[in-house]
Amino acid sequence: MHILFLAALFVFKAVLSVIGFLNERKLKDTVITEKIRCKGYYQAMALLWGAVLTVFIMSFIGGISFADIGFRLISFNHNIWFTAVTLILSGLLLVFSLYRIIFSLFSEEYREKQRNYIANGEGGTDVIPRTAREKRLFSFVALTAGVCEEIIYRGFAVFLLQAVFPSIPIVLIVLIPSVLFGLGHLYQGLSGVISTGIVGAVFMCLFIVTDSLVLAMILHFLIDFSSVFLLSEENNI
Repeated sequence: MHILFLAALFVFKAVLSVIGFLNERKLKDTVITEKIRCKGYYQAMALLWGAVLTVFIMSFIGGISFADIGFRLISFNHNIWFTAVTLILSGLLLVFSLYRIIFSLFSEEYREKQRNYIANGEGGTDVIPRTAREKRLFSFVALTAGVCEEIIYRGFAVFLLQAVFPSIPIVLIVLIPSVLFGLGHLYQGLSGVISTGIVGAVFMCLFIVTDSLVLAMILHFLIDFSSVFLLSEENNI
């Protein structure tokens, strides 16, 4: 049964990647209004929470507990060097997130750079919130992504990989879900796939060294949440 669940996870990720890519192309020459952007936020949240609900249903059917998919107390039982490197990289991502928030709030020069970058229409920049409503809603999108994607692509994926392939090396445990996670951001272009894949690998390592989803969820949320502050608040369009 676990192999069927793993196959379903791969299929879900493939479908999600294609949907995101096609939606990005569909809206490429469209003026993105608050209505369109908020609709996308609602769809993303519905899709992710629906996927998590499916994970919970499959877990119930397959006798998989919450602890099995990462809802455990934090503990450090891995190689000290692997743990140290992971915590350093995670700390750098945390600093990066706080840097984006602080400089977006207090530096007009930084906000101007962000406006110029986003104005170039780089892949994925259309989702960055502009108006007050978008910023409020995107905060829930960030929370949804932080919780749901960690459950799906770290906790559940690791359990299934180890259940189906008991001797799988840790390198592949980190690599496979991270590649899937990166491909889910295909709408951001190749650079988006690579960068999110790398960040996903750090999340995975953090999950492994702490034996818990908690810190990975918090870090994931903060990285996404920092996007709320990148642009000055605009009027509804």
